[in-house]
Amino acid sequence: MSKTTTCIILTLILFALAMGGAALAPTPAAAQAKPIVWNLPTVAAPTYYHTVNYNAWAARVKEKSQGRLEIRVHPASSLYPGPELIPAVLDGRSEIGTVLASYLTDVLLEMGPLELPFMTSGIEEHKKAAFQLRPFYTEMLARKGLKLLAISTWPSQQIFSSVPIRTVADWKGKKIRVYGADSANAARLLGAAPVNIAFGEVYSALEKKTVDGAMTSATNAEPMKFFEVAKFINYWYLAGAGSEWFVANQKAWDALPKDLQGAVTDALRDTRLEDKEWEDAAAWDARARQRCAELGMTVIDPSKDEIEKARKLARSGWDIWLTRTGADGKRGMDLALKALGR
Repeated sequence: MSKTTTCIILTLILFALAMGGAALAPTPAAAQAKPIVWNLPTVAAPTYYHTVNYNAWAARVKEKSQGRLEIRVHPASSLYPGPELIPAVLDGRSEIGTVLASYLTDVLLEMGPLELPFMTSGIEEHKKAAFQLRPFYTEMLARKGLKLLAISTWPSQQIFSSVPIRTVADWKGKKIRVYGADSANAARLLGAAPVNIAFGEVYSALEKKTVDGAMTSATNAEPMKFFEVAKFINYWYLAGAGSEWFVANQKAWDALPKDLQGAVTDALRDTRLEDKEWEDAAAWDARARQRCAELGMTVIDPSKDEIEKARKLARSGWDIWLTRTGADGKRGMDLALKALGR
């Protein structure tokens, strides 16, 4: 080695040492690239089990991806209002999101046979049928550019109100908050005046007497503070549960490296997100009835005869749904009835 080469090497070594060795140390790949950020909007309150479960899953994704993928959960309609959740994930504004049964429109209406009023009478019955319909759901979502990750649920659907609604006759003339065309048809068939109101606006609508009552889950009494503005909770079991499909925008999914796709699906398994959603729904549903009473609300139990009378009146709304959903709706309905043993 020549003296000149030796001098150059020594000069480089001394320079590196003067820089604290940084010039010789390789920069970790993780430090070079910013994490990929996905946004997950939800209507659920920060303390509601959906949000708790999604946050636990997001934390596991971050851990499994070593910080390369970050899921930011936006609760309580803080990123998009309820009706915007489906459009947002369809057009990619949110890379991942929830398709709520209560916000199904003509875009995905055929996915909702189990969500029709009085179709199911409890969470377990709804779950059994929903899981059998998984291939159908997967196909319908894929057509719209969405990838099904899990089937979640809201608890059974009841009515908060400022006056008791014990009988079908009590529905007459009441302004009832509904959450879509099918619940609106049911309210109308029962003699009420349906009012479409976003979930995030239900509290103020009850407070200002814009509506006399609101269809939603009894489990919302405490986290959404509905007990402050509604004196009664009426157990009509309008739906045994309310499906929520956990989906990813397919283009966003395809853009993820394969190992990060694996981190997402592994985290779903590790956190038992799907199973936990149904377990929590059942537990919250069971606790909600007692909690409503403890919060000062009066629990109303319509008789079995009145519920059956309401069911018969509301069933004609199923035919309206079928005319709007075409062949796919008919196929979904047949699959749902088969799954329910009818």
